[in-house]
Formats: sequence, C-alpha cells, structure tokens
Amino acid sequence: MIITIAGYKGGIAKTTSAVHLAAFLQSKATTLFIDSDENRSAVSWARQEKLPFEVTTENLAPKRIMSVRPEHIVIDTKARPSSEELEEISTNCDLMVLPSTTRPMDIAALMRTVKRIKEIGTPFRVLLTMIPPNSIKASAEIKDLLGESKVPVFESTISRYAFVEQLPLDGILANKSKDKNAKTVWNQYVNVGEEIFK
Repeated sequence: MIITIAGYKGGIAKTTSAVHLAAFLQSKATTLFIDSDENRSAVSWARQEKLPFEVTTENLAPKRIMSVRPEHIVIDTKARPSSEELEEISTNCDLMVLPSTTRPMDIAALMRTVKRIKEIGTPFRVLLTMIPPNSIKASAEIKDLLGESKVPVFESTISRYAFVEQLPLDGILANKSKDKNAKTVWNQYVNVGEEIFK
C-alpha cells in the first residue's frame, strides 16, 4: 500500500500524521517513509534513530525501495503543491490522506485540494487534525458538512495537545511520550490506521 499525505497549507499536522501512520503500518509490515517535503521535517525527526521505520528522501527512494522491499510506503509531500504536482503525486498512490484543521481558512484550502483530486480520480480521505479537546461538537459539525459535500472523512480525529510539538525534537512518537495525553493521541492515530485497513 502506498499512502500519500498532502495538503495545500502548512500547519495542519501533515508530517506528524504521516509519521504516526507510518509507525502504525510498520506494526503490520515493513514500511518505508519517503520525505518529499522541502523542509525535510521527517528526516530531522528520524535523526535520533528512535522511529521504528526507515526514512529516506525522494532522491534516494528508488535504491531504498529495492533494498528494503517494503510492503507499505508513506510519502510526506511538500505543502502547497501545484496542480501539476498534485496530479503527479495523486496518480502514484493507493490512498491520499488530506489532513486539515477545522479553521475556516484551512477548510477552504482543503476544498480546493479535494476538487482537484476528485478531477484526477484518486481515492482519498480527509483527516481532521489539531482539534481542541473541548471542540468535539464543532469537529462533528465539520464532518457532517464534508459528508454532505460527498467528501470522505475519517471517523477518527486527532486532538491538539502542546506536547505533540516536542515529539520531532525528541525524535519520538506519541506512544513514547510521558505526557498524560500521549496515549490519547497515539490511540487516535491507531484508529485512523485501522480505518485505512477496513
């Protein structure tokens, strides 16, 4: 399975979601993470060698794929891809995951992405991220609105907690954090992963 994480905006937990979904997939079978984001955020995250999967760049990916022979590949794309780039990355995956917060500007950017992906015909699903713990009702309303627009959405959402920002600096996943909310976030990503397999 090849899963591509994409979005027209930064600050939507794109890389965080990609890294945690790769960890879930790795628990099922060998997974290779390809960091195509110009910021190389996942490469930096992996430098402490605490992630359970290999991270490589798109330039080194062909050789690593031949060597690792992964069953799953997760691709973290750059923010704000052009229409041509979006078509290119869309046609080379089994599923596109589109993270988005519930902020109006982010939803507007999401809908532009959705429109283009629907034209291309790639299977995709929206993942609502960075949801304040006290905004469950608001996220449910956004899910309903997306559903009415025939936009597929993960049932699971990802909550926003301050400790998540520290994870890349420590080189760890949420399930290795000692924060009291770490288990909640990890389980949310596991639930997303299970939805993908369903």
